[in-house]
Amino acid sequence: MASNETIVYPTGDGFIRFTSEGFCPSKPFISFLDGLLSKFDDANFFTNVLQFGLVSLMYFNVGKGRYWKILFYAGIAGLIGTLIEKSSIAYVCRKSDIHNERPHIYGFFLAEVFWIVKEYAIPFLNLTKMKVFSKGKASHVLNIIIYGLFIAFVGARFYIGYRRYKDGVLNNTRIKYGHMVAFSIMAIADLICTLGILYFVNTHNKQEYIKANNIDHYIKRSSYIILLCVDVVSVFLAILNGITEHYKEQFPNSFVKPFHSIKCSFILILACDALLFKYSVNTSSARDSNNYRYGEYNTKSHNYNYEASMNKSQNNPLASVTPYNYPTLDYGKSDSISGSYQSKSIIKNYTNIKPSPSSTLYDASPGSDKILPSQSFGFLYQSKGY
Repeated sequence: MASNETIVYPTGDGFIRFTSEGFCPSKPFISFLDGLLSKFDDANFFTNVLQFGLVSLMYFNVGKGRYWKILFYAGIAGLIGTLIEKSSIAYVCRKSDIHNERPHIYGFFLAEVFWIVKEYAIPFLNLTKMKVFSKGKASHVLNIIIYGLFIAFVGARFYIGYRRYKDGVLNNTRIKYGHMVAFSIMAIADLICTLGILYFVNTHNKQEYIKANNIDHYIKRSSYIILLCVDVVSVFLAILNGITEHYKEQFPNSFVKPFHSIKCSFILILACDALLFKYSVNTSSARDSNNYRYGEYNTKSHNYNYEASMNKSQNNPLASVTPYNYPTLDYGKSDSISGSYQSKSIIKNYTNIKPSPSSTLYDASPGSDKILPSQSFGFLYQSKGY
């Protein structure tokens, strides 16, 4: 087939993929591999692939616990979902497949299973955050609401998958409205989680170990911004999917694309936020611990040297005189004593350092309603439980 040859595609119900409503390019793919590799030009495809790689790298090197596991599984789901969807496109848009009638595309429906896992991971991540501070009846009610919305979200996404499978396209009027419903449910779930986290943090941020380690400061600085970003993007996606379908002339579908691209990378954004949170808390804890130990050593060393000099001056009043500010003749001796004391003090203090409550704050054990100093956000050192 010459490169400048005009391709006449078949028409009919089984060939909608080649129309303006379809998804096949004007020039068909030479092979399946050609089609799949060409999808790296698609920002959403590349984002899901890159997201999986980076989140996996963070998970195996830094993260443990429920929070990081959810991020990791969401990254896997995003990779599998995008591979199934783009592989289906690459297969049915091949040059050798032009004349094959395909009224139904099963891969589009199968991909929805993994989109559900990836998309609704965000409310589940927020529930994990909430468990750090929440307890009692209010927390139980919020959990029921989020899981109830999950059922509604699954229904909306399966409707989208069914329409894609049945109609043989990725987007049409019914699919757009299905997305509007799905993103609306996500927006409601995200807003509920955000309000719940704000409420519980505000209720419990006066606890002594949180105040002492400045944890609330880091939460406000990072996680609050991310929560707000997730909520805003979800709301805009829900609204714009309806507007761009109802008012196509004034608002083309391109209005949705920036927000959808951001939402595709939310798992990576949340993983980076968790990593920065952990780094900030651990750095602060290490600095506070070092300052405390250094101050303790200086106090003991000063007292030791002062007592030694007083004893020496009582035996020899001239021993404490240092003409021209030169060191005393006992400088080497005092250094050896002080150095010995210092090395013992440092070794003793180093071996006795205990983890700061801030470094293990967020690891809530299963079924626990209390906030314990040994809890962590899941992305710190705990490997059991959540």
